[in-house]
Amino acid sequence: MNLEELEKRITLQEDIQAIENLQKIYGYYFDNAMYQEVIDLFSENTESVEITDHGVFRGKDGVNRMYAGMVGMERPGWMFFEIMQSQGVIEVAPDGKTAKGRWYTPSFECRPFGGTKKQTWQFGVYDNEYIKENGKWYFKKLHWNLTYWTSYERGFLKVPRLSDTPFPHADAPATAYHPYPSGYHVPYPYKHPVTGE
Repeated sequence: MNLEELEKRITLQEDIQAIENLQKIYGYYFDNAMYQEVIDLFSENTESVEITDHGVFRGKDGVNRMYAGMVGMERPGWMFFEIMQSQGVIEVAPDGKTAKGRWYTPSFECRPFGGTKKQTWQFGVYDNEYIKENGKWYFKKLHWNLTYWTSYERGFLKVPRLSDTPFPHADAPATAYHPYPSGYHVPYPYKHPVTGE
């Protein structure tokens, strides 16, 4: 291995680590109602934010419409979100300028729902795209595919979806929404590491 090849490998590992950190930081900011900080993680050239039970929000303007309404919202002490992001797989494009990443997201929350306090379980898959601009990684496309959203008491076998109400300011309905028990698996954005298929 020559010096140029070694430098490429080091850059690739640094890019993967930066994208992992970006994704995890998003989770911490979102969970702690730091929505302006969330907005700042998106490129000015963002393609879209898609939350399958909310719809598609296009461009940086869409990012603002998705999150800005929550900026500065008072959150009572009993209300919380906990989105765990695990099993991340990142594939950086050969030119090092874009990347794709996939993450499982089991989560739980306590928030107002239907005029009462509701504790819920959720599960979904992030299937995201990232872009490197001026040496920093940003979200280019965030897509969260909801598998189930259920009450803690009843569970996803009985209540796989508490609501299918789209956000009123979405640009379009979700491109794909196949919640439990459909058996749908979000397509993998990467090739098999051994067979290449």
